[in-house]
Amino acid sequence: MMLVSYLSGRARIGERLLTVARAGGLGSVLWGVSQQERPGLGGAHLAVLALMICCALSWAAWMSARRLRLGSGVTTGALATLAATGGALAAIAPIAMTFPAVAALGAGLALPSSLSTVVAAAGGASVLIAGIASNAPAGFVVSGVLATAAGLMAGRSRRQYTERAEQAEALLAERTRADAERDRAAALAERNRIAREIHDVLAHSLGALAVQLDAADAVLEDSGDRDRARQLVRQARTLAVQGLTETRQAVHALRDEPVALVEQLTALAAQDGAALDVTGEPHALDPAAGVALYRAAQEAITNARKHAPGAPVSIRVEFAVGRTSLTVTNGPSSKEIGSPTLADTGGGYGLAGMRERVELLGGSLSAAPEGAGFAVRVAIPG
Repeated sequence: MMLVSYLSGRARIGERLLTVARAGGLGSVLWGVSQQERPGLGGAHLAVLALMICCALSWAAWMSARRLRLGSGVTTGALATLAATGGALAAIAPIAMTFPAVAALGAGLALPSSLSTVVAAAGGASVLIAGIASNAPAGFVVSGVLATAAGLMAGRSRRQYTERAEQAEALLAERTRADAERDRAAALAERNRIAREIHDVLAHSLGALAVQLDAADAVLEDSGDRDRARQLVRQARTLAVQGLTETRQAVHALRDEPVALVEQLTALAAQDGAALDVTGEPHALDPAAGVALYRAAQEAITNARKHAPGAPVSIRVEFAVGRTSLTVTNGPSSKEIGSPTLADTGGGYGLAGMRERVELLGGSLSAAPEGAGFAVRVAIPG
């Protein structure tokens, strides 16, 4: 706050000094007019006084319009009057050529091209008419017109520089906003990616654990077969260990480490008693693509275990040029689902999460009944 106040104070001081300098410039030119010989129109003291007063008033109006931000109409009128009266006065006192030059400079700075051209034209025409009327030398007229044109070009050049600086500042601000938005989108995408990994690991591991523990509870409740229940608990422990392994694999995927898809699917098929068929020449996949295919197989097997317990499951992977496909199918259940809790295990986001992951990679996913069973098909570029 102290720095802002300090800078604001410096800006106010600078504006006041500029106002004093303009007023001093006006006074200097008027004094020069009063002291200069008047070769053209002798005995025109009253006309000189009137023109000087008009120049002073239009100069003051220009400064007031600039300071009070009165708009382009007032500014144009004040500067055009200053240019015209200054050009007329220059026929009597050549130093007054300063007025149309300054008017053109101010117009180039403050006004659009069309209006600034009007102001400069008024000054040039006034110098030309006054020169002809006073039989002034041609050099006088040329000097006045050139001075006015030079003032206009200088003002426009400064205005263009200011506009370019403002555009550059606006572009920098827009780029900063775009960078911030890109960073926010990247952070959101990474959070979504981590959320998918967490869901896929937990949905599979915890879902399988829930199935095993529910089965153990059902065995104890229905038949009291402690050996069978103990076996189910051991299987649950095995699933917990495998869940830890999958968590480590998810960490590797988040670090973009290569995914050995065939090896992972081989282990998954052996774990769940599924048949695996690999066709084509296996090749290295992008980490995101490999993870997506593995998670799809994992989710499809989990769903088959929940909704069709005991059904045969097969996994087919096809490696083709520029495309890798995965198909997971299961037949009809060979067992009765002992409890509806088994089918309800999980959050219901498996297929939606798989489809989102696959579509982000430019692939496609379909899941639909097939014959008496169910099939999940995934295709991903890579």
